Amino acid sequence: MNRQVDVHPEDLLDRECDGSLTADERRRLEEHSAQCIPCALLRGAAADFARERAPSEGDDLLMRNLLAKTLGQVESAPPVESARTVGRGRRKRSPWAAAAILMFAATGATASFLSVRRFAFQHAQVNTVLNAPAPAVEVPKVAARPKNEPREPFVPPAPEPPIAAEPIKAPPPPITASARPPKVIEEVAPVPMTAGQLFANANDARRRGDSAQALRLYQDLQQQFPGTREEKTSRVLLGRLLLDRGEDPTRALNYFTRYLEESPNGTLAEEARLGRALALKRLGRPTEERQAWQQLLAAHPNSIHAERAAKRLDELR
Repeated sequence: MNRQVDVHPEDLLDRECDGSLTADERRRLEEHSAQCIPCALLRGAAADFARERAPSEGDDLLMRNLLAKTLGQVESAPPVESARTVGRGRRKRSPWAAAAILMFAATGATASFLSVRRFAFQHAQVNTVLNAPAPAVEVPKVAARPKNEPREPFVPPAPEPPIAAEPIKAPPPPITASARPPKVIEEVAPVPMTAGQLFANANDARRRGDSAQALRLYQDLQQQFPGTREEKTSRVLLGRLLLDRGEDPTRALNYFTRYLEESPNGTLAEEARLGRALALKRLGRPTEERQAWQQLLAAHPNSIHAERAAKRLDELR
């Protein structure tokens, strides 16, 4: 009956040990053992155990010698050959049998055959792994050094400089109210004013009696917006302001003259002619002053300054 036997048929091995194995089962076990080395070793070990299990006269002496060699001790006992002499009638025990006797003696001969069988399996598997050929390792070829070539002296590597420990920085002191820097107020550039704004601000300062502020604003208007309507009108006002403050009649005369040259019939033409006459009086130029008063009366016969002009002309005869 040819049916496949599972790996390591323990049930057949057990029945072979207790003697209940049938002929068909024995044939199957032998076929399996022919292909399975662990099972073949186990069957051989079991047969040796069965033969060696019976005590003999030289077992005690053999066990002591095996223990002494195992533990590295030398006892003053008869050599192993005496044991062989005692058991000369029996066949020579194999290493498996000696190991079995030692194991049964150490455990009181009470261990079951299953433990021995597991040990045999493990021993066979370990031997298989240990006896396997090692893989070939390619060793790199190193060029041979010429015999007379001097060896380079060994120079030890320079020691690395020690790493300086970074100093621990103290935490900055807390910022108090007195230590805080003052807030920087960004200066905003003033928005430039137009000619009309400068003219209105100068007139407002003159009405308030702030002649110095009015004088500065009129001059700014002259410099920043020359030729504009506001600048032309401010010439008469600026000249009259200089006369009222008693400052620079020559400059005031220039402002009046420039206005009349560009606007002889302008709104402030009457005031400009009056200002020329007064400026020439301050400068001590009577002939030109007389002409200025005459021009005022001729251009503005109904002027409120007509009486003043006539009286000054009588004085200049």
